[in-house]
Amino acid sequence: MTEEVFNVALGRALKRALPEWRDAILIERTHTLREAPAKHPDILVAHHTIPPVAVEVSFQRGDADADAMSRLGLHYSGNGREIQTAIAVEQPKGDIDMSSIPTSHAIRYALHQNGRRFPSSGFVRGDVHDLARLIATTAVPKEEMEAVAGRVAADVAAAANVLEPVIKSRDLLKISKALYQRSSLTGLRTTMVLWLNALLVQQRLRGGTHDVPPVSHVPSECLNAWRSIYGINWKAIFKPAIEILDRTRSISPSEVSEALKLLTDAVERIETARLGSDISIGAELFPKMAEDRKESAAFYTQPATAELLAALTITRDMRYDWSDGALFERFHIADVTCGTGTLLQFGYRQVKAYHRRAEHTAESMLQLHRSAMERGLIGTDVSPIAAHLTSAGLAVDTDQPYGDPNIGWVGVGNENRTGAIEYMAKSAIEDLLMDTVGRSSGGGGGTGYNYNSVTVRDNSVDVVLMNPPYSRTRVGQSAFDIAGLTEKERKACQARWAKLIRGEPCLKTAGMAATFLCVARKKVKPGGRIGFVLPRTAAFAKSWEGTRGMVERDFEDITAVAVSSGKALGREAFSADTNMEEMLLTAARKRTADATHSPVKCVTLYEPVTRLGEAAEVARAILGADAGPVVLGGEIGVSRTFRSEGGRPWSYVGVVHDDVAVISISLADGELLDLEGEAAATIQMACLEDLFAVGPTHHLIGHIPDSRYPTGAFTIHDVVNAADAIGKYRSLWNVDSKSQTRMVVSPTKKCAVYDRAKADRVWKSRSTLFYCRKVSWTSQVVAAATERPAMGGNMWISLQHADPRVLKAFALWANSTYGMLVYWSKGSRTHPGRSMLEVRAIRKVPCPRLDTLDGRALDRAAADFDRLSGLDLRPMYRADRDAVRAGIDDAVSAMLGVPDYDTDALARAWCAEPSVRGRK
Repeated sequence: MTEEVFNVALGRALKRALPEWRDAILIERTHTLREAPAKHPDILVAHHTIPPVAVEVSFQRGDADADAMSRLGLHYSGNGREIQTAIAVEQPKGDIDMSSIPTSHAIRYALHQNGRRFPSSGFVRGDVHDLARLIATTAVPKEEMEAVAGRVAADVAAAANVLEPVIKSRDLLKISKALYQRSSLTGLRTTMVLWLNALLVQQRLRGGTHDVPPVSHVPSECLNAWRSIYGINWKAIFKPAIEILDRTRSISPSEVSEALKLLTDAVERIETARLGSDISIGAELFPKMAEDRKESAAFYTQPATAELLAALTITRDMRYDWSDGALFERFHIADVTCGTGTLLQFGYRQVKAYHRRAEHTAESMLQLHRSAMERGLIGTDVSPIAAHLTSAGLAVDTDQPYGDPNIGWVGVGNENRTGAIEYMAKSAIEDLLMDTVGRSSGGGGGTGYNYNSVTVRDNSVDVVLMNPPYSRTRVGQSAFDIAGLTEKERKACQARWAKLIRGEPCLKTAGMAATFLCVARKKVKPGGRIGFVLPRTAAFAKSWEGTRGMVERDFEDITAVAVSSGKALGREAFSADTNMEEMLLTAARKRTADATHSPVKCVTLYEPVTRLGEAAEVARAILGADAGPVVLGGEIGVSRTFRSEGGRPWSYVGVVHDDVAVISISLADGELLDLEGEAAATIQMACLEDLFAVGPTHHLIGHIPDSRYPTGAFTIHDVVNAADAIGKYRSLWNVDSKSQTRMVVSPTKKCAVYDRAKADRVWKSRSTLFYCRKVSWTSQVVAAATERPAMGGNMWISLQHADPRVLKAFALWANSTYGMLVYWSKGSRTHPGRSMLEVRAIRKVPCPRLDTLDGRALDRAAADFDRLSGLDLRPMYRADRDAVRAGIDDAVSAMLGVPDYDTDALARAWCAEPSVRGRK
């Protein structure tokens, strides 16, 4: 077969994979490039909704990349659009004599865009459907999408600013009431989002089966157009937009017209960039404008994350007939904290991709969409505008009518309204959106669900996709910190929350995310699958232990995906704008209940996944990976499967060098391995609470002056000089990496008695040994310290033992590579370069049974501590380059009876772990 014949065959296969773009796939077509009419791409995808994409084929001559890159920057002669994306296809040359190739034909390809190549080395291995999906989802570069979304967000803000000076406060109140209470946007910006959404839908419907007029900034023309569309379909989109426009145009007609002009310009901006079918108001704009997402710890899912999670969760080997256009009559995807619906959109896209692979027709695609809207997609949110945008974003896949969708606004604010947490006890929750704008698009009802509620029955859902809020009530953080709620309402919600989860394997201290995993467990059917975005704390924290155990016991095919520490934060995080480490969790509920605990597959990616299309390819690589490297062209991550009984920390999550994790887990269990995996020694281990009396938390010790909520026995004051550090009622309260450079440290607080009855009792917890609750590996020097008797504090917990030699031996252990490795394996790694242990978890931290060492070993350990404790140490992430730390390691090796163990190699391996060195 010649290369030209293959190009024709590949082009025809692409037309079968993308039938709606059939006429826009140009094969071996000359005069397609404005700059070089005599030259032409092998294949050019030039659909009007996207920038043109060139596909260049090579029969393994090694020039596919060069040919593809040579097309970038040229312009399609048909509409003058620049080619920003090119695909290099490398086809092995062989005796394949065929005039056409099936869409299942295996090919190798790479993407070139904006000076970057995906994958960075090698080629993706897929079939024609995979290639078609990559073309469709990557045609618009991420940078252009973000730039346009940013400018559109600015247009929305500018439009709101036009109206703000001329609308009186009483009219603003009317608008806010019409827009529903407790929106996470101010009333005017919410209005602008509603209008922009209506204008964009109006523009998308032009040229379809309905006679839709062009967008206009004239208020009366807008109203007439929207009422006309509303009479046909899309009630949930246009009813609130019509109501608010009708109310505001009489207040200040010229300013309303000016605001609409800014919004119609935004629509034109989207259309000019060929983003009309791709940009999502919810996914791209709402997170940029929502005002309370950080307070409520409700971070919106990045589009690439949604694609990755959907592709990992909804897999082709699930037992469904993907060719059935009526699939959603009995197949349900639910997200009961749906935000603006990003996960529901990509869950639907994943099913639609499988349907495309099957023998689909145009009629079956329409049937799939209608049944998805009426039956298959279930979503709720506590923000009315977010629920509205979810419904709107899902509705515009076609211009065909549909009945009542199962997307609703669930209330928060009294003892019986805790949002979707109510699903712990109910199958149906009242839909407040139905009471305000309704859900029907005009296609009628007949869904079989309670018309005024969103119903999610137990054991009924095939797929649960969620990025739940992380909020919790602890240490100044307040759950239900939602715009508009009073303190009384928040407390009522928290009390109701506690009641709903009583007896469930989730704790309030773990936050709402753990609760929603339990909700998913109740709602997903046996054999169904869950996909969650979670804080990485979920893999390690003691408060999550019961929830992890539930996942291990009730689910199988468990996969936890994380990104190498410090790489996926801020704009590159799984969730928009969060600066904490996160993870993805997917699993299938067991079809038959049993008490065994399933293994967990932990995948660590070396780089974050931030681009559509590429995310789906990464998901295929993860799903196909066994133990060892995850390969996509080159190595993009590492995978390891382990079994964790009873919810113990999933220590492999986020780990790049799994030999370090293996050693840390084995050491905690009492077996010391070398870096080759060979057993070096057996060490008798115990929990800290078995050796020591663990002191109280800072809440019981005291509070700072003028505290709003004074607690504990003392009022805490700063130590300002050396003399202040000496005396009764002193505390080692906080960490100071500049002054605490040795294993001997001084108290940092002096305490005045606040509650005499408590003071003497708390003072009895004093010790000369302290263990750190939160360690910054990149700046702190010591994890345990000792000097004169004091109480613990905010960052330190006191440990008591009658034998001072045991106290000194533990200080050596905790500051050795061995002890730091155990701390790291048990601590939560939510922030790069840091680990944290909850107080309950500190009690369970393993350490050697130091109280069983013979007298000579303890005497030597105490002498070693006295010799080393006055020397300055380097930060712990530099343990591999610290002579004093090496001396501590030698002392602990001698104490444990393994003097020849290679702690230098262990320190180098541990310090190389990204979660230890952070961004250093």
